Amino acid sequence: MSTRTLPRVAASADEAVAPIRSGMNVFVHGACMTPTPLIEALARRTDLEGVRLFHLHLVGPVPCLDPSHTGRITSVSLFTGANARQAVADGRADYMPVFLSDIAPMFRRGVIKLDAAIVQLSPPDKHGLCTLGTSVDVARAAVESAPMVIAEINRRAPRTHGNSAVPFADLHSCVHTDRALIEHDSEPETDVTARIGEIVAGLIEDGSCLQVGIGGIPDAVLSRLNGKHDLGVHTEMFSDRMVDLVVQGVITNRFKSVHPGRMTTSFVVGSKRLFDYVDDNPLVEFHGADRTNDTSLIRKNDRTVAVNSAIEIDLTGQVCADSIGHRIFSGIGGQMDFIRGAALSKGGKPIIALPATAAGGKVSRITHQLNDGAGVVTTRGHVHWVVTEFGAVNLHGMTLRQRGEALISLAHPDFRAGLRKQLSGLRHYDMGAAAR
Repeated sequence: MSTRTLPRVAASADEAVAPIRSGMNVFVHGACMTPTPLIEALARRTDLEGVRLFHLHLVGPVPCLDPSHTGRITSVSLFTGANARQAVADGRADYMPVFLSDIAPMFRRGVIKLDAAIVQLSPPDKHGLCTLGTSVDVARAAVESAPMVIAEINRRAPRTHGNSAVPFADLHSCVHTDRALIEHDSEPETDVTARIGEIVAGLIEDGSCLQVGIGGIPDAVLSRLNGKHDLGVHTEMFSDRMVDLVVQGVITNRFKSVHPGRMTTSFVVGSKRLFDYVDDNPLVEFHGADRTNDTSLIRKNDRTVAVNSAIEIDLTGQVCADSIGHRIFSGIGGQMDFIRGAALSKGGKPIIALPATAAGGKVSRITHQLNDGAGVVTTRGHVHWVVTEFGAVNLHGMTLRQRGEALISLAHPDFRAGLRKQLSGLRHYDMGAAAR
């Protein structure tokens, strides 16, 4: 902890970011805690050159990604959000493939040497402690590693429990704001996501410990768990649907070995209802992603069920989840952390769930080979359960030929004949008998 006792309280966001200098490596808080006023102020700095911003997905306006800032401010995504995809594709920004659990050690060991961290915090309490609010993830390590911490202290930022506290005295400068956090709207359920949700929910037993993210499929799964009992939560993130299960008494966290009786997460994304739920709630613990995503901890919770998505999967079981060909879509995130952790958990189930098709049914997500440039996030050696709207198969223990046949059964019927022909050519045997 530093000996600083009186951070500079700036009159404006522009004044708060004035200490940033050319050539600095700067961490930027992400998700719903994106410090928008400070990012906008940084973008107004025409005197800067060679500043690199390291961040997970950012939400809201990010003017630093505009082409006019090329060469002055460069974004380096550790998980690429929608607003950074075009900049990465154009070469104006960059993407670093990395497990979410590995980012904090990279900051702490100086693999990525941070000069400053720009974050959003909840106001200090009577002990002089602010919190990282709804996103502790890798921000925990950033504020501990960066010699300069610049904060937006937002009166409406939730105060969260766990390893979320940041001493007000450790700040270099700050600006006070009073604005609502940016909310994330739930995706409308479709027939496909509903069916996938039913199948995945059927694989979840009473007493399971959940890792479920955000999006149409996770929401469809969670909305079908109201008949389950004593579920637990140890995840990297969760959204509104998880709150519903707590209210219904489905989630009790009774049988967790790690942080029993409490939901464990590194960040949350959702609506004001979710923000209000986690605000000053001691039954929700926020920890750095190097803890929530630590495989050695994940495996300690029996019956861990990890539900993750994919862009495509080939007939050997290789899972692409961060790119569409060479075009970066998201990031590695915590998929491998939880897929492996669930596999090692007693009674655990690692699940990859995806629609069978894309582009309005014109493209099969189950392919004989991944697209050129596609990144393998989950290897074929780590994959277990795969679910589409056409069923579920467990590839663990299957040969390449068996995997191919099993995955074809999950493909849309319009693509199965072509996939059988491709598999026959790849594995050099007659698929006719299998098809009959």
